[in-house]
Amino acid sequence: MAEKSVSKSNIDKSHYSLQRRLLLNTSIVLVFFIAAMSFVLLDSYKTGIRQATFERLYAQFYSLLSYAEEIEAGDLFIPEEIPSDKRFNQYNSGLSALVYDETESLLWKSLSARYDQEQHKVPLPLSLPGEGTLAEITMDETEYFRFHYIAEWESPEGAVSLYHFVILENKRPFDQVISAYRTQLWFWLSIMALSLLVILFAVMRWTLRPIRRAVKELRQIERGLLNTLSERYPQELQTLTESINRFIHNERHQSKRYKETLGNLAHSLKTPLAVMHTALQNKSHDAEELSNICSEQISRMDQIVAYQLQRATSGPQVMMRSMEVEPAMQKITTSLSKVYHEKRLAIDVEIEHGLTIALDEGDFYEVFGNVLDNACKWTESKVRVRGERVNGKVVISVEDDGPGVPEKVRLAILSRGKRLDETVEGQGIGMSVVKEIVAAYNGQIEIDTSELGGALMQLRF
Repeated sequence: MAEKSVSKSNIDKSHYSLQRRLLLNTSIVLVFFIAAMSFVLLDSYKTGIRQATFERLYAQFYSLLSYAEEIEAGDLFIPEEIPSDKRFNQYNSGLSALVYDETESLLWKSLSARYDQEQHKVPLPLSLPGEGTLAEITMDETEYFRFHYIAEWESPEGAVSLYHFVILENKRPFDQVISAYRTQLWFWLSIMALSLLVILFAVMRWTLRPIRRAVKELRQIERGLLNTLSERYPQELQTLTESINRFIHNERHQSKRYKETLGNLAHSLKTPLAVMHTALQNKSHDAEELSNICSEQISRMDQIVAYQLQRATSGPQVMMRSMEVEPAMQKITTSLSKVYHEKRLAIDVEIEHGLTIALDEGDFYEVFGNVLDNACKWTESKVRVRGERVNGKVVISVEDDGPGVPEKVRLAILSRGKRLDETVEGQGIGMSVVKEIVAAYNGQIEIDTSELGGALMQLRF
């Protein structure tokens, strides 16, 4: 069943083409339009030919009338041969004339009239005198145009006689002309339709080219050959391509964030692990003290993991909730003193009494844990931490008496993976995390030379 559904899905996808659908729908409309246009043109041509036939037969009637002469009431004389058109004088020429009296009795017929026309009365329509009519009739399986006109003839004595003038013309030439015209019409309309389809196909290919280019670029993005879709797209596709680019950017940013979070997590766990490692190696701690240290650090590790997971999914939490600086700073310095106990560091903490800072607790430990860890790593013997409020901003400075940071690399050490000394253990992650969090709170980082001779890290919030 699964294979059938997959194959059916593939078939549907292969048959679903926007270009094919547009071409098919347009072809249907075009065929309908061509058929309708051919019907209109053919009908108009027929009407024109029929009108020309009526006018020609009307002229033939007047020519015939000019040769007619009434001998007496009800008796009309017309010469046997009509000089105006030789077809009247040639048997079965296709053009014949007949004259009937009021009782519809045959008075005269042209030499061209066939025997069946003479023997069988031509059906006469109901019409008024002086009114010419044209109709199509069939006699002995032959179709004719029948022109009919009732002429009023007044004798010198004042008697009025009515005469039916009938002119018959074989309809076969008319049908042949119409058939030839229909053939030519369909031929040229077919050529025009095919030409329009070719032009339409070319225009459609050109119109859909941006979509094909977008598909091509998406495949290149999948293969890693491009980073984003290009910006040169029509206005109708601009919103779509911008949305796709935002989606690609967010997906890559999220992937990068997950990767960085793993690095940050590993980096943040170093300090509590080092504290536990040091406590385990220090034989002077009794079991209860060792248990307290491990419990405290495990709790700290749990907080770090929760904090990093939170940052991975939602980024730095810029929550304007104040926390006291001094107790949190004391926890950090106490932990670092245990990690670097072999260096017998003197960590001097001078925090303004009651100083608070609008930082998330996890962010605070992440920032100043990294800054103080670097200070303890590079110092010779002394680290000094100062905290105060200056012009409405909280300023916290961390100094050491180590080698300091050369001015030309002060910006570089804030980048991920950059380290001042490649021989010293570390991943170059800590300060980049500090920079990211401080930027999220619209804070500032300044690196300078300390009065102690080493580096000065000053953070403003």
